[in-house]
Amino acid sequence: MKGEGHLKKANEIRLSINSLEKDEKNTSAIVELTYGCTLHYIAFGSEMKFGTHQDLHNGLIRFLRERDEDEIADLFSKLETIRHGRWYGGKGNGDTIKEVMGILNIIEGWKDEY
Repeated sequence: MKGEGHLKKANEIRLSINSLEKDEKNTSAIVELTYGCTLHYIAFGSEMKFGTHQDLHNGLIRFLRERDEDEIADLFSKLETIRHGRWYGGKGNGDTIKEVMGILNIIEGWKDEY
């Protein structure tokens, strides 16, 4: 997928997240959608910043670190951990939505810094 396709897909997913965000019972879905959305935002931002991107999540953290994007790599790593906990466990809903939305907002802003 080309950079613009990633941006279009991320924006589409973001609308879905926004429609679910207000209800805590949607926490697992929000986390999963946020994960996918950040993948697309990172792909778009990487394409704009570096002229290349990685389509898959495997190796993405290394890809970002190799380009001195440690903050984004750390945020994506944290999101992976949250996602794992939500998917395979039931770790608290309380602040999870706020936390993943904060990560999403930072990564969404990062993609425009080129």
